[in-house]
Amino acid sequence: MAQSLDSTAMRQHNRTNVFRYIRDCAPTSRIEISAALELNKATVSSLVDELLSEQYIREIGFGESRGGRKPVILELNPQAAYSIGIDIQITHASAVLSNLKGQVVVHRNTSLNLLEAANVQQTLLDYIENTVQEMNEFVKESPHGIVGIGIALPGMVNHHTGFVHYLPNLEVERWDFAKELESRTHIPALVDNDANCGALAQYRASSVKDLVFINAGIGIGVGIVAHGQIYRGGKGIAGEFGHSTISAMGLQCHCGNYGCWELYASERALARYLKELGVNPKNLELDKDFVQRAVKQADAGDSAYLQAFKQLAMYLGIGIVNVINGLNPGRVFLGGNLAIAGDYLMQDVKQSIAFRTVAVNRSTEVSLSSPDSIVLGAANLVMSKLVFAEP
Repeated sequence: MAQSLDSTAMRQHNRTNVFRYIRDCAPTSRIEISAALELNKATVSSLVDELLSEQYIREIGFGESRGGRKPVILELNPQAAYSIGIDIQITHASAVLSNLKGQVVVHRNTSLNLLEAANVQQTLLDYIENTVQEMNEFVKESPHGIVGIGIALPGMVNHHTGFVHYLPNLEVERWDFAKELESRTHIPALVDNDANCGALAQYRASSVKDLVFINAGIGIGVGIVAHGQIYRGGKGIAGEFGHSTISAMGLQCHCGNYGCWELYASERALARYLKELGVNPKNLELDKDFVQRAVKQADAGDSAYLQAFKQLAMYLGIGIVNVINGLNPGRVFLGGNLAIAGDYLMQDVKQSIAFRTVAVNRSTEVSLSSPDSIVLGAANLVMSKLVFAEP
């Protein structure tokens, strides 16, 4: 009996590896898969036939012959399955419908303004349920349909259970979010911190096995990829660098601490700097377009906005230096709303790295991330876990 179980587990293990190889290396062939994974040709052929029968992959023609019959070329079937990715931020949300290849079929942006919502939980559940209904209309005939919803949230969540510990800027805590959502949509829901989703997307796009993703918006979060996997820490909330102290006698944060990094290097910090410089507070409402408006003012040469961005960049750089010195990543990606202002931030951030990091870290590359990294990472989370069975 034990031998039978071991054989079943081994077959599933081999199937998963074959499936992932086709995802990562397509177009490919049975011969290439056999050589790359060191599996015999009969095993590979059987597993490929199984994936073909389930319509997860498809044959797209013949390759060049290397002395025998031309190999049949394989790739993922993009319409085999779909995932929904949703990025929830304080002022807005983004949603995508993504196919098995990770290609975006539909992309929607919505203003939410959760700070003014009478019931944040109800507002979020209603929005996601409506989004799922809308996305369903775009799913073409598919053998597996929408396999899951990936939700990126700005706070501390248990990725394994979908339980929300704390969404700090929204004052939401101890919420069995995934369970409630699944009861309404009847679709599996995976939940993760937004910075982790951004890190996952950048890992898929860059293949850098050790990286950090800085999600800089109203708050700051850091997603960490170590040895090709999201690093979550002992209790699943690694990356809360936004609440690391950079000013011991500084401002009090909503987390209860004083001098937190995000108080000095976030959208809220930018608004505060502008107010201190005499800019009319009516122009500083924190909505999804706040940073874009600030960039336009800086582009027009407004000295207050230029000065505010300069101050913001200084503190952003100091915090990123702490992250680099602590984690020694191969690469850093700056994402979130503040990445829109990259032209006014990156030079000072790079100067901070050049002068403040330990010598070995001074060559660490810092790049601006795509505005869609988080929502794409949320959609990828579903495929990674539910289809490709990644840890």
